[in-house]
Amino acid sequence: MEARLTGLEEFVAEMKKRLGRIEMRLEEMATKAELAALQGEMNKGFADMVKWVVGTAMALGATGLTVITFVLNNATPKPVQSSPAPIIIYAQPVAAAPAKMELAPGALPSKN
Repeated sequence: MEARLTGLEEFVAEMKKRLGRIEMRLEEMATKAELAALQGEMNKGFADMVKWVVGTAMALGATGLTVITFVLNNATPKPVQSSPAPIIIYAQPVAAAPAKMELAPGALPSKN
């Protein structure tokens, strides 16, 4: 019985040491409030990062589109455009005045 009692006392001493180490770890662990605050900070940081990534992608896309447009518009020499033939308007010759018709005397009714 004495050996059993000695074994139990050794076991209790060892458990006290282990319990002390567990309590030290618990003191170092974060509480729910601290974890909630950390989660809020991480969410805000993630949202800020997404905004920057999207903004940067849009800026790079616009810059790339501008460069491609410039290169495609200026890559080949433009053909020399000849001026179109001028429009010439010719004046029509004046038509001769129609001949006057002479009426025979008495063709007109008299006004009496």
